[in-house]
Amino acid sequence: MPLWSIPEARLVVWGGFLNGLWELAQSPLYTDHDRGWWYVTWTRFHCTLGDVMILLGAFWAVSLVFHSRSWAGAVRRTPQIVFVLAGLGYTVLSEWWNTTIRESWQYADAMPVCLGIGLSPIAQWIVVPPLVLLLIRSPAGSIPFQRHHSGGTLNDPVIGEERSTSGNQESPKEPSR
Repeated sequence: MPLWSIPEARLVVWGGFLNGLWELAQSPLYTDHDRGWWYVTWTRFHCTLGDVMILLGAFWAVSLVFHSRSWAGAVRRTPQIVFVLAGLGYTVLSEWWNTTIRESWQYADAMPVCLGIGLSPIAQWIVVPPLVLLLIRSPAGSIPFQRHHSGGTLNDPVIGEERSTSGNQESPKEPSR
């Protein structure tokens, strides 16, 4: 079984990529920029890894509830909503805990907040997980980067059907007599 056919592998790659971009984009909304570029780079990488762990935890929780790891490739909305809400719930709790109780990080004045929770991390968990699920389901997101074909057939791990890669859609030949 190719690694890319495992839903968690695609979740980690796409989730890491999109969350990494989001973490870099929201970086000015935190107050740690006076600690040097290496510290900021490390913390954004650390946060991206944390985001991926939240994605995996939410994925596995939904998989347990719905008794299947293939829910991410389906069109059913209920598991997807539970997935987003699980990640969002954890994020709200984590942001509150780390900014109020532990004081692990602080928001810059530019961060919009609601009830003391930064709105950028909340928006991240409303936007990124649905995009990750979309990429997991799309043909472009189901195979890493690009397809290399030299003919024959390719088993698409998301769709699960065999397709011709040679461009010829020949019908089966009649046996010779």
